[in-house]
Amino acid sequence: MREYKDLTIFFVSYYSKKNIKKILKNISPKIKILIVDNANEVGIEKYFKNFKNVKIINSNYNSGQSGGINIGFKNIKTKYSLYMDSDVSFKKKIIDEFIFTAKKVKDFVILAPKHERSNYISEFISDKMSKFKNLTSMKIVHGHFLFMHMKNVRKVGRFDENFFLYFEETDFCLRAYKKKLKIYVLENIKVEHEGGWSVDIENKLDIEANKHWHYMWSKFYFYKKNYSIYHAYKKTIFDLIECIFKFLIFYFVSPRKKEIYFNKISGLINSYSGKKSFKRLKI
Repeated sequence: MREYKDLTIFFVSYYSKKNIKKILKNISPKIKILIVDNANEVGIEKYFKNFKNVKIINSNYNSGQSGGINIGFKNIKTKYSLYMDSDVSFKKKIIDEFIFTAKKVKDFVILAPKHERSNYISEFISDKMSKFKNLTSMKIVHGHFLFMHMKNVRKVGRFDENFFLYFEETDFCLRAYKKKLKIYVLENIKVEHEGGWSVDIENKLDIEANKHWHYMWSKFYFYKKNYSIYHAYKKTIFDLIECIFKFLIFYFVSPRKKEIYFNKISGLINSYSGKKSFKRLKI
């Protein structure tokens, strides 16, 4: 397609090169690919040397999901960008369908696929009707596969780097919605997403515990930032009670679950106390 010249696909990699390589085999070599390496992984340039359309950018430190996406934004010069997590899978024709839809809609900030496991909750759906067939107007979409109009992305601004993991795209969407920029879901498109297993390291418990810490930290911060501190406590206080209860239950019977719930409690308490999102994997 001639329109490939208008598109850059980008990834944020944290020891994710094997997954990204699998995805690249499903993408036309005519499309520009940008990989933001958040791990400064040794040999990553050599690993992708046979992909002439790939450019690697080393972030020099682990800047998190938001920081990596912002680095991507800074280096994208095309009209459109497509961010995707490194643990997605999709049919080849899907990218062409997103480009076709973008040309038809014209004025949007984000196009996203349908959520593959369930319907979006009502809180995420816009109360404004879409004038396009098979497109649903949204307030918020999930962030594993985002086709973006870069002109409108710049109107929203950078991702909030206080979010290291989770809720960063939720915050961005809400900011875009408040600026009356259009977000749509393509109802006839699905992209599979494994969710949380894009990191290729051995200690899966460390990865899982880190995820849960950041999820709880980010959840409270998101609601405090976008609504009120009262609303943030209301949205998370039952999470805290449940996590403490389950931590006590599993303390002696399941070291794995004890670790998970400890990290959930820790992430939430640190967010309550106003501390920055500081937890990082030690590799």
